[in-house]
Amino acid sequence: MAEFLETMDQAVKVMEEREGKYLTFTLAEEEYGIGILKIKEIVGMLPITSVPQTPAFVKGVLNLRGKVIPVIDLRLRFGMGDRIHRAYLYYCGGD
Repeated sequence: MAEFLETMDQAVKVMEEREGKYLTFTLAEEEYGIGILKIKEIVGMLPITSVPQTPAFVKGVLNLRGKVIPVIDLRLRFGMGDRIHRAYLYYCGGD
C-alpha cells in the first residue's frame, strides 16, 4: 500500500509541474503543446513568398513587420505527406 501511495504522490507532482496554459496543435493524430509563455504572439495568415531551390517542406518566407520569417510544413518535414492546411506555425526565434 505504501508503494502505491508513493507512486500516486509522484504522479500528482508531475501533473502539478505540467499545469499551465499551452498552445496546442495536432500533427498526424497526435497532440502537441507549447507553453503559452514561450509564445510571443499569434497572427493571422500572412502572404507566403516562395523561395526557389529550397526543400519541399520549406513553404517560403513571410514578412512580419520587416522581419523575414521562414514557414515550414511540419508534415512534410517529418515525412507524413502533404495535406491541406488550416494554419501554419511561425517560429520567430528567441528562447
